[in-house]
Amino acid sequence: FIIYHFSSLLSNPMVNRTSSPNSVFSVEQIYNSSRLQKLYKTSSLDPDPNATYDRTAFAELIGNFEQQCDAKKLSSPYAYTTYSRKEALHLARAIKKHLKSDQPSSLPSSTSAPHLPHLPSLATIFSEANLKKLEKHTASPERIGASAESTIPKPSDHREIPKIQPHPPAAQPVKCGSTLTQGKATLAQNIHRTVLYPKYMFKNCLPAICEAVSIMYRDLRDHEWKPSKIFASNVPLKLSSVASFAGKKAPGYSCQLTFTKKFDDRARFETIFYELCEESGMADPFSMGCVRWNDDITLLNEYSPAFTDVPGDHYIPNSRSYYAEGSKFKHVHIAIEMFESDETTIMQAHLPGRAWDGTSCFNFTKELVHRYYSDDAEAERSPVFRANELIKMRDDSREKFDSMWNILSWAWKVPFNVYSNQSGLCWQKASAEAGIDGYKEIPKELCHVNFSDTQSKKLAAALKIHKTSSYKGVVAPTAALIFAGVHAFKIELGEFPYTVPMQASLQTRSFEPAFQERRFVGDWLVGVLHKVRTWGRSLGLKTYTVDDAQQFYEDLVEGLATTDKSVQDAFYSRVLGKLKGGAAAFEKTPCYPGNSRLNDSLFFNNYGYRTIHEDSGCVGFNWSGAGKVGINCILINGRICCSIASTQLPLTKVEEIRDTFKEILLAMMNGEDGDAAVKRITVERH
Repeated sequence: FIIYHFSSLLSNPMVNRTSSPNSVFSVEQIYNSSRLQKLYKTSSLDPDPNATYDRTAFAELIGNFEQQCDAKKLSSPYAYTTYSRKEALHLARAIKKHLKSDQPSSLPSSTSAPHLPHLPSLATIFSEANLKKLEKHTASPERIGASAESTIPKPSDHREIPKIQPHPPAAQPVKCGSTLTQGKATLAQNIHRTVLYPKYMFKNCLPAICEAVSIMYRDLRDHEWKPSKIFASNVPLKLSSVASFAGKKAPGYSCQLTFTKKFDDRARFETIFYELCEESGMADPFSMGCVRWNDDITLLNEYSPAFTDVPGDHYIPNSRSYYAEGSKFKHVHIAIEMFESDETTIMQAHLPGRAWDGTSCFNFTKELVHRYYSDDAEAERSPVFRANELIKMRDDSREKFDSMWNILSWAWKVPFNVYSNQSGLCWQKASAEAGIDGYKEIPKELCHVNFSDTQSKKLAAALKIHKTSSYKGVVAPTAALIFAGVHAFKIELGEFPYTVPMQASLQTRSFEPAFQERRFVGDWLVGVLHKVRTWGRSLGLKTYTVDDAQQFYEDLVEGLATTDKSVQDAFYSRVLGKLKGGAAAFEKTPCYPGNSRLNDSLFFNNYGYRTIHEDSGCVGFNWSGAGKVGINCILINGRICCSIASTQLPLTKVEEIRDTFKEILLAMMNGEDGDAAVKRITVERH
């Protein structure tokens, strides 16, 4: 965690991403953070704000901390992103003790190399390509903003400094051009986690099963054994209007919208925002909602359709991602942050994801922009917050959901489902404690691939003529996205995901009448499971094909229309679980009664075709998913926008998954058969 802070010097997005290894970085760049000032005091460090260091010198300094002050003996050079608060405190004490005994009380000056006896530098551990990846890895936890920009070197600032010679490495450097990958588990680590796994299962599994069964029985008993009544008792607008929800404020869904136009009439924008908050049921919109205009912050980059690989910190200085920024708004229910330049506007929205489903959170931002560009009478015509008045559950769907036979045919599997989920969770915990990379729970890392409208149209056209055994004769875009996501997971992580928990809404299928535009705010989300890791695929006897993805998509559409068994199971897993709704929040509980193994699966969501008022110039919408790997997709105003995220993997690995996901889609876009493209890419990687 402390190394993470120091690494911000290497990765600060205000520095040119294509800078050379000897680019100059100022200590003031990180010293201006109040948190880092406290860190320096704790560690007995007294940096000179005027000193400058090249990347190699700081790589050696970080290498020193990793090698001599690492309390956990991490097995990979990038594992510093996974420190917990407790471990960070432990490491801070170790650094302080080390500095007092072996090191001078200040950072090395820019005219001499740091004293680092027998230590490899990160410059020798990483290739130049990987150091460039590190530059966009992390940022300071607090924005430095305009107050700190005076002496921070800009990309055009080419000051000369004395060349610092790197210390001779003690370890064999990685060959130039090699790829940063997860370290493989050693034999000792595998034995260690195998020993730890039963301990975690003994401690956690049975209590989770008992909790799941007791919640299921209690809720059925209290609602006359009718799951549809449990669903009806969940009132999203009421939940988002109370002071707190499940002991927390309502924000839990963060997203980022990209526009090519400004919102010049700020008074109108804020008036509409607070009107929407009031219409949603909030008792005091001005204390429960927040709009912030960040005029003192200059965007790092302007929007360009040619730039598709968008990192989380692409636009906002010293901000790891819009998801990380959501933690600043714990005192409100809905927050909108605006960042504007002459050509680009970035809206970061933090919405009640613990009460509303994801589509509803999107609909709030859509309605905000729509009313801004519409006449004032639109507020009277809008049905956004009137779902309870306008739609109701279909009778045939209600009968299937309330069928005692259907309930029992699902309920008897709940103990095994919870056991399976706990097995995956306990294996993750055991692996993390054994020090194996890619298993420790970390703050969410994310990145994006946002295709242009031309590329999006090209992919849609290519899929219409793609070879398939589907009776429809075409490959649906959703199927292609799932296919690419499954194989990106497999290629980069070495195994297929256990399942694909596919996020789906019951609003237009299980409720009537159908409003195809789907403007409502509420909560109709369920997670339909698509089993991927079969014995045949695990043993290499079968693989996952485009036709498999297309068949799942067709079954999903048909199942939602007829309320089949997969949809019934998804419905029961939600309404009979510990949490009853929200933007996938109910799927994350340890006692979730559906067999999703979220920390071993590919969480997937595709909003499909959506629009935001054409006069706004909206060219991008991104939000992040949950679990080991989450891929969220949307076709917004004709552009496919995809977010790839993880709460276990470091950013470098998340970006590798993104790159492979993109490579498969580009191959299909260019007319290559999807199955053949995956075979080719797999061979090339090995």
